[in-house]
Amino acid sequence: MPIKIWYESLPKLPQILWPIVELNLHFKDVSLPQRIHALVDSGANRSVLHPLIAEAIGFDRRKLGKPKTGGFSASGSYKAWILPELIDVYMYGYTFSVRFTVIDNKQLIWPCILGEDSIFEFARLDFQKYKGYFEIGFRRDIN
Repeated sequence: MPIKIWYESLPKLPQILWPIVELNLHFKDVSLPQRIHALVDSGANRSVLHPLIAEAIGFDRRKLGKPKTGGFSASGSYKAWILPELIDVYMYGYTFSVRFTVIDNKQLIWPCILGEDSIFEFARLDFQKYKGYFEIGFRRDIN
């Protein structure tokens, strides 16, 4: 049975509706103490974590080495680190593991972006913005 999620606006941009989900992140012995909002972005080929979220769950950017340059997104250009280990994502009673990219972009407004390499591998998404919601149907063969 698909999960229906209503599009949401942000306080500073109330006229724009976004496909936003709530999730928890877990890495080794660290879990974030609260859920975070994540943008579901069908145009993003990689899933992204904000640097502060990556640090909160135990990654030290200084130990990740030199970032790769040359990336570009709607928020502008950035440097990026691909995290060496998978992070568990808990969302609406389902769990999946993702290799996130951390981008160093001061314009990034999202703590997390779920792209083609994460939620789209684990669920069917049906965007129905004209109705004000989208649906997530998690795969039963792996969840």
